[in-house]
Amino acid sequence: MQFGCARPILIAVACALTTACATSPRPLPPRRVMFAQPPAAPLLRPRDLPTPTEPPIIHERYAGWIFAADALSIVPLTLWMGRPDDVYLALPGLLLPPIIHAAHGETQTAILSLFMRAAMVGGVYLAGRSIADQCAEDVFCYPSGAILLAELAIIPVVTIDAVFLARRTVRDESWHGLPMQPSVGVTADGRKWLSLSGRF
Repeated sequence: MQFGCARPILIAVACALTTACATSPRPLPPRRVMFAQPPAAPLLRPRDLPTPTEPPIIHERYAGWIFAADALSIVPLTLWMGRPDDVYLALPGLLLPPIIHAAHGETQTAILSLFMRAAMVGGVYLAGRSIADQCAEDVFCYPSGAILLAELAIIPVVTIDAVFLARRTVRDESWHGLPMQPSVGVTADGRKWLSLSGRF
C-alpha cells in the first residue's frame, strides 16, 4: 500500500527533475531593420570611338583618255603640216587633252597641258613651214630635218602628258563607311554588356 502511494509521487518528482534539467529554446533572431538602399550607380557607357584620322589618299590615273585623245588628234595635226591654212586641224591636238584634265578636276594640270600643247603645235607649224620651203620645187623631197622636228615636238609632249600629268589624288570614299565595331560596357552591379558602334 505504501509503495502504491509513492508511485505518483515518484512520477511527479521525475517530471519536475526533467523540467528543471531541460535546456531553454534558442532565442529568436533580432528583428530586421530596413536600411535605406544606396542610390544605384549610373550605367557605365563605353567610350565613343576616337575620331578617325584623315582618310587615306589614293592616286587615280586616266592616261588612257589622254592616249585616246592623242590618237584622234595626231593624224589631223600631221595633215596640218601640209595645209597650214586649215587651223581647225590643229585644234584637237591643242584642246582635247586639256579638256580631259579639266573634266577630272585638275585645273592646274589642264593649264600646264595647254601650254605644252601650244608649244607642240608651234613646233609642228615650224616643221610644216620647213617642209614647204624645202619641197617647193622638188617633187621627190624627203625633209628629214623637218620630220625630226615634228617628232621632237609631238612625242615628248604626248608622253609627259599621259605618263606624268594624267593622274589625280583623291580621298578614299570607303573611309566614311567603316564596319561596325563591338565594345563592352559594365553595369553598376558588375555585369558586362555588349554594344555595337561605328562611324558612317
